[in-house]
Amino acid sequence: MTAARAPTALRVRHDSKDSPTQFVVQPSPEANRGFEEAGTYVISKPSPAWSLRVDDEPLSDAPDTQCAAWTWTPGFFAGEVTAELIDPNGRVVANYLLDVSPHPSKLGRDLFGQMVEELWSEDPTLVIGTEPATTAIGTLGGSEDPWLAFWRLRRYGPEALAALRPIRAWPKRGLIPCRQAMPARRVRAIDQQTARSALRNPTALSFLAGGTEPKATDVVLDCPLAEQTLDTAANRCLLTILRAVEHRARALVPVLQKQVDQEEASETRTMLASRWAARRQFLVRLSAELRSEMRKPPFSDVTRTEISAAGLNAISADPAYARAYRLAWHAIRRGVSGPPTTERLWMSPSWEIYERWCFVAFGRLLQESFAAFKWERVLTSSGWSLGGVSSDGERSLELSLQPIFRSEKPSGANGRWSVSLQRVPDLVLTEQSPAGTRFWVFDAKYRTSRRNVLEAMASAHIYRDSLRVRERRAEASWIVVPSGGGAPWLENPGFQERHGVGIHVLAPGQDPTLPRTLLEHLAN
Repeated sequence: MTAARAPTALRVRHDSKDSPTQFVVQPSPEANRGFEEAGTYVISKPSPAWSLRVDDEPLSDAPDTQCAAWTWTPGFFAGEVTAELIDPNGRVVANYLLDVSPHPSKLGRDLFGQMVEELWSEDPTLVIGTEPATTAIGTLGGSEDPWLAFWRLRRYGPEALAALRPIRAWPKRGLIPCRQAMPARRVRAIDQQTARSALRNPTALSFLAGGTEPKATDVVLDCPLAEQTLDTAANRCLLTILRAVEHRARALVPVLQKQVDQEEASETRTMLASRWAARRQFLVRLSAELRSEMRKPPFSDVTRTEISAAGLNAISADPAYARAYRLAWHAIRRGVSGPPTTERLWMSPSWEIYERWCFVAFGRLLQESFAAFKWERVLTSSGWSLGGVSSDGERSLELSLQPIFRSEKPSGANGRWSVSLQRVPDLVLTEQSPAGTRFWVFDAKYRTSRRNVLEAMASAHIYRDSLRVRERRAEASWIVVPSGGGAPWLENPGFQERHGVGIHVLAPGQDPTLPRTLLEHLAN
């Protein structure tokens, strides 16, 4: 008997500016630290013909290594990333969990994790994205996301298929009543219908009356029987959910393909196109294998699909059926809320996590500052917004996440437009009152160094100058950063009042505030 292949460790080299570092990556379930977003890592190959996929994306060979290593540069994301080591035969030899930390110039790992936790408790959909980094998820709620559906199909679909093998070998059978004409010598049971038919048959009547003629072999009686069938309640239930899994796999292909086709090139997002080929192949193969299984007994003998109490009871009493049904149900269930489980889901980029956390944090501050307002958060076609209306209905505030200011004068009710290119600021606070409309702009930048902060101020000036709500300019435009001190004069409220631009510091673990200038404006 051949011994199983031992787990494969991989050597990694990181040529950082400070000093080169080397470490070893171990297979799952161990989480391997040492990776940072935007860093470049050279991973040694166990053999030249092998390949390594990180979140379904094949890594390219590192330059100047004669194909003896791969190179990987994590994008702008932080979290745990899955990787697969594949031998020349296409077999997955080992799985890895790579823990990517935020860039040192940004928030540390703990504060980033706090942001994710706060967003998750507020609304899990604010965390979900398509970056390679993943986070643990729950199973409650009714969240609907195509990538969530894909992840669960890939997690549970192959196991559900494997769980069908013992069911094919020992399917649950039932008995159905039937009738058959048979010689009297083979009769084992009769009923009223047998007696009535015999009374109408002179030959059978003579035999039953005790006559010597005719012979028993010549007498045929209509007798009740019970024959075995695979068309049982348990098989109907299982076929129903298998069809649901197959339909989900088949329907996801065009939905996800459309997302990939509509994806625009970005320097701050990890592209889906390089990862889609492997994921599409999985969906197509899973759908084909499920259809093949459903064409075999016992499912080919099922006359209809249904979920019934009798079927569920029969499934729960059989360990093989119960396991297959449970795995198929896990493959198509929805929801990500609740306590974290072993399931994981892809996250948004780290900079987008910070933007959405700022939306939630500013929203809480507004609700605390204007507690008499009636507040409601909604998801519209243009994005998330938090609206509040005063008790008399004469004044309203709306905080919008990434509203669109189109490059033409609008005809819509919100009145947003840009005098130049189309703009999409991160946060816009709009006030409607009898005195008119006013608005303020916030652009969240997940940066802390002096140079990065000063470069980011360009967007504050652009938004201050170009954005309009009807004919009104922005009252002020701020860059929001997680740590202060990069350009302290821009954080001064007096400077912000005079120039209408500045920097506001907002980060988890601190006492959050609204800009003083904004509070003074809203108080008037």
